[in-house]
Amino acid sequence: MRKLVLVESEGLLYRGLSADHPIEIWDYPRKRWVSYEDAGRKRKGWGRQISSARANRLKKDNPDAEHFAYYDIPPWLQPPSQAWLDAVLPDHVKKHVTKVRSRL
Repeated sequence: MRKLVLVESEGLLYRGLSADHPIEIWDYPRKRWVSYEDAGRKRKGWGRQISSARANRLKKDNPDAEHFAYYDIPPWLQPPSQAWLDAVLPDHVKKHVTKVRSRL
């Protein structure tokens, strides 16, 4: 398997195949890597490859990530899977969702 590089873009931490091809993003509040929903090749100059020392600093103290967490929709958020929704939603909510979807 090809080694992933560490990438910084707009102050956020990513891993990818190259500086312009992210596939994972650091979930700052939960301190873990997650799949990047908008993964894939970006325009040249989108991100820059960084050292592991710089990445470790971004994992622990990152004002840009904190800004996203409080004032925007963070790119590390993942939509819930259908299995998760099925496990946590009460039956009456599932029935209502099914009814609404059938009208669409």
